[in-house]
Amino acid sequence: MGAFVSAAWLLFHTHLRRLAWSKRALVCALLALLAPLAAFLVASLGRRVGPADVAVHVGFLLQLQVILPVLALVAGSAAVAEEVEDRTITFLFSRPVPRPAVLIGRWSAILVFLLTLLAASTLLLLAASARAKGHGDAVDAGIREPLLVAVLLGGAVYSALFAVLGVFVKNPIIVGLGYAFAFEGFLANLPASTQALTIQFYLRSVVAALGSPAWNRVEGFASPSFDPLPKALWTLGLVLALALALGAWRIARREFVVSA
Repeated sequence: MGAFVSAAWLLFHTHLRRLAWSKRALVCALLALLAPLAAFLVASLGRRVGPADVAVHVGFLLQLQVILPVLALVAGSAAVAEEVEDRTITFLFSRPVPRPAVLIGRWSAILVFLLTLLAASTLLLLAASARAKGHGDAVDAGIREPLLVAVLLGGAVYSALFAVLGVFVKNPIIVGLGYAFAFEGFLANLPASTQALTIQFYLRSVVAALGSPAWNRVEGFASPSFDPLPKALWTLGLVLALALALGAWRIARREFVVSA
């Protein structure tokens, strides 16, 4: 256990520094600005739209459903797949380093980077929404806190899933896009119990449990079937733990073939 913790901690620091100055970080930062920019444009041009309406619509339709999974995919898929692409995975595995520590250490660095970026993006979105001049509710705690909590929880769970995906497949970004938008994007918006098969459903349950009535004005959000907050949090935590456990098991047994 001591060797695992030491190796994971070293890989965490190394990858965090590397990630912070990479092209991938720049791409993520530009993506993170899209939701605040959209909120700013709507707030500036929509004279009849109030601050709360801008925040809940842009927060739900863009930040939670699009920007969050895309950012988690771009950042999280690099945990293992990047080492395979750079042909450095064999160098890591030739050292006396527990294989699961590579996944956990690098994913932890990605998680810190991603949550920082998502928090900044969401706070900028809320600040831009508050500039709206139309009549309506202000951006209060019932809008700020649920959105921020859901986005950060989603960043943790999605990034773990996409990091583990890189252990199993060669092109995790392609498979991840299919999962995020073809699978989740379809099932999460069906008026049926199949919504419970998606991460989006439990993130919406968090917002529904913590949020103000303003969220019910978003089309497709109001639903009597959301899970209570404890169950939603427990399910998200379970998915996160199972994903990392499965990834640790697989990386310990997989033979990585690096092309010339």
